[in-house]
Amino acid sequence: MIINLVAADDDYMKQLDRLSIRTETESILNVNVRSVTLPVAVGRNLAVLVEAAVRNYILQLRGKDSTKEFLERHQTQLKENEQNHENRPD
Repeated sequence: MIINLVAADDDYMKQLDRLSIRTETESILNVNVRSVTLPVAVGRNLAVLVEAAVRNYILQLRGKDSTKEFLERHQTQLKENEQNHENRPD
């Protein structure tokens, strides 16, 4: 796994897709290696950020896509809240 650390300035953070589902890879000696780019700033705990990226990669190897599951739970919760709001008497 390749982890790229980039400075998290305002311009970069504005154009960043935080919930990107696409997988990035880089080819090294004709072997595709997973690549992750982490925005970092002063005061952020790099060890925790790197550990979370590695843990997510291990889960993906085991067939669990945490980003996809999060988005599905989020959409379900939004639909439930919308239905509850519609059914509530005003």
